[in-house]
Order: sequence, then C-alpha cells, then structure tokens
Amino acid sequence: MSDTDPRAGVGLPTPAATVEARTGDPGVDDRGATSSTDPRPDSGQNTPTAPDADGREPGGRVGEGHAGEGRAGEGRAGEGRDDDGRAGDGRRRHGRSALWWTPVVLVVVAALLAAGAAIGGLIDRSPGENSVDVGFARDMSEHHSQAVQMAMIEFSRGADATSRSVAQDIALTQQREIGVMSTWLSGWGRTQSNTGAAMRWMGATSTEGSSTHDMDGMADMNGSGSADDSARMPGMATPAQLRQLATLRGRDLDVLFLTLMIHHHRGGLAMAQYASQHGEQDRTRGVARAMVLNQSVEIDQMQQDLVRLGAPRA
Repeated sequence: MSDTDPRAGVGLPTPAATVEARTGDPGVDDRGATSSTDPRPDSGQNTPTAPDADGREPGGRVGEGHAGEGRAGEGRAGEGRDDDGRAGDGRRRHGRSALWWTPVVLVVVAALLAAGAAIGGLIDRSPGENSVDVGFARDMSEHHSQAVQMAMIEFSRGADATSRSVAQDIALTQQREIGVMSTWLSGWGRTQSNTGAAMRWMGATSTEGSSTHDMDGMADMNGSGSADDSARMPGMATPAQLRQLATLRGRDLDVLFLTLMIHHHRGGLAMAQYASQHGEQDRTRGVARAMVLNQSVEIDQMQQDLVRLGAPRA
C-alpha cells in the first residue's frame, strides 16, 4: 500500500490482533483451541459425575458401594442357610429320641392302669347275692316306695302346711335314695327287686341270734292277719290303711299320715341300723347311717305336729 492510500491513516488491525479479537486470548491459535470460558464441558475422564437414581453412573456402571452391600448380603444369607441346617439336624435328633421313648411310656402307663384296676377290684368287689348290702338296697327301696306314695297323698290334699312340708321333704329325699340304691344294684349286676321273703339279709351276718330278735320285734309292730291287714315288711302300711289314707282330706288326712309315717320310719330305722353295722361296703354303711339320722329327726318333728294338731302321739 502506498503512502497516499486513504486508508493509510487508519489503524488497521494486524492479523495477530484479528485473531486476538476473535478468540479473546492473545497468542492462542483459534484452530482447535478452546477458551477457559467455553461453556462446553470438558470431555476428560477426571471430571466427576453424579450417579443416577438407580445408583448407576453414566454409561451404565453400577456403584461400587451397592455392589459391596450385595455381596455382604449374600454372605449373611449363606450364614442363615448354615443355621437352618444345624437347626434341622437338631430337630431330627430330638424326633428320633421322642420316638424311642414313646413305646416305653405307653408300656408304663398300661401297667399302672392294670395295677389300679386290680387294686380297685379288690377294694370294691361286688357283694354277694345274699349279702347285707344287696338285701338292704332291695328291701329299703321297696320300703321307701311306699313312703313316697303316702307323702304325695298328704302333699296333695293335706290341710296343715307344716305336715305338707314334711311330706314333701320325705318324698324328695327317699326318691333320691331309691335312685342311689338302684344304681348300686345295677353296678353289682343284681336284680332290682327281691322275689323271696323280705329281710332275710338281716340274719346273714348275725351272731348269737341278735338279728332274729330284731326281726321278731319289728314283726309285732303290724301284727298278723289277713293279706289286707298285713304288710310285707314291719312298719309299712297295710293295703287297707293305704286305701283309707287316699279317701281323707284336711286335718283327718294330716293326722293319719303323720301316724302311719311315724310307724313307717320306725320300721325303716331298724333296717338302716342293721345295715350301718353289718354292711360290707363303706357306701352302704354311710347311706344307712344317714337314713338313721334323718328319719330320727323326722319322727320327732311328726310327733310334735300330732300334738299341735290335738292328736295323740303315735
């Protein structure tokens, strides 16, 4: 350019300045050079990157920390499997021990049951056909049946409240005792009724003729006579007396009922006293003693009722 060129007075930038203006960095070639302010990220491997939500780094790599935790979990699972194996071995050994003891226990239990049954049979063997226990249960059941029959007549048509209450107690108590003695006879394999002469059992265990004296004394209570005026056992009402009782009402019924029942109880007392002394089994003697006590109290009560009603004592 000549000195006369109009552009000569103008300060034109040099090539170096041109490059500096474009790049903003003096002395740096623009070919492939990047500025420190270039917003494009560095592609170098030293640049830290954050894992995504699944714990994977960019590029699909799994975080090493999670992988370590997974291996530790596998170790704990292996330990659990070892514990299960040891527990299973222990259960199998325990099961074999239990199976070995089971037959022994069964044999011991069977032996104890057999011994108990044998001892029970010796202690509570059934009394014989002609024993006091069987005879008492049969005859006292029949004796009680008539008492229940008379008590129900008084309870239905009697006038005196106290006498009716006594009748109710007698009916309930003696009906229950009939059930108890019936159960005895069934358990002993004996029939419920006595088809032969009554009260023969009272001489079965007697000594020195005492039972014969007792029976003769009770027989005098009702005397002897026709079938309509005699009773099967001492103390029991005759058929004629039962018919008379069934026709009465009011005070007359109260007085006759009390009189007949006092005699009835006296006959039963003699039977119960004998069984309480000569019965083979404890339960026979126990029930007989209870009868003696209860009927003695009832006799005293009925005697007082007769006096209160203005009737003579029985």
